Amino acid sequence: MTSKAPLHFEIKPEWEEAIREGRKTIDVRVNAKPFADVEKGDIIRYSSTKVKVKKIRAYPGLSDLLAHEDRRKIVPEAKDNQEALQKLLEAIPHNEPPHGVLVFEIERMG
Repeated sequence: MTSKAPLHFEIKPEWEEAIREGRKTIDVRVNAKPFADVEKGDIIRYSSTKVKVKKIRAYPGLSDLLAHEDRRKIVPEAKDNQEALQKLLEAIPHNEPPHGVLVFEIERMG
């Protein structure tokens, strides 16, 4: 377990609510700083929720990510992978990040 201060990340309000409700257990971020510096055991604070990073996986792009991860844990409201991909593209600042994407498997704290 690391002893560094909690990281502060922005997240869509509906996704933060899904984390609090236990429906969203995977946070996807571009594989670039500051996200690339996150380690297993780190604490991430969103506006009103804290989570602990349980596992980290990397994928070359969003299509690869959705081929291997359960979209319901990433974008709980998506009806299918195409809708999940669209919502991720809207949320991620670069359409296909040059260094891929990171998956943070998270666990809500408290």
